[in-house]
Amino acid sequence: MIFSFGPTLLVERSWSITQAGSAISIVLWLAVVSVPLGGMLADRTRRPQTILVVTCILFALLMLLLPRTSAVIPTVIALGLFCGQSAGPVLGLPASVLKPETRSIGMGIFYTVYYGAMMLGPAIGGACAKWSGSAGAAFDFGAAVLLACPLLLWGFNRIAGLRA
Repeated sequence: MIFSFGPTLLVERSWSITQAGSAISIVLWLAVVSVPLGGMLADRTRRPQTILVVTCILFALLMLLLPRTSAVIPTVIALGLFCGQSAGPVLGLPASVLKPETRSIGMGIFYTVYYGAMMLGPAIGGACAKWSGSAGAAFDFGAAVLLACPLLLWGFNRIAGLRA
């Protein structure tokens, strides 16, 4: 949502497309740091699911904040610092429950669903933006999806617990 609708959001606020694209690119540059940082924190604390939940919630709050604040650059920096921290813990979940003999097919199914969601998410966000007339609606949709992650994790843990 950030890269698809962030520049449009800022252009709606009278930023030039160059300024808007440059500001939003800060998220990507900081994600280079936040993804390994999240993995490191998950490993060091031995609480990957806590890292996942906390960073998803913080990321969602920042997604809700960006369309509503004039402090764009600090918000974009915070987004960059938190957006990638849940990546490692999320991507490690399937391997934690799959048996070695089913791990390759299980990971194939996981990545199929993952990339399908990555394709559909911006399309749905775009529909929300079109319906509301503002790119901010795509950010709200993205925040809702992020806030669903802890609930999905709870369901994942319940199912994994039943199988164990």
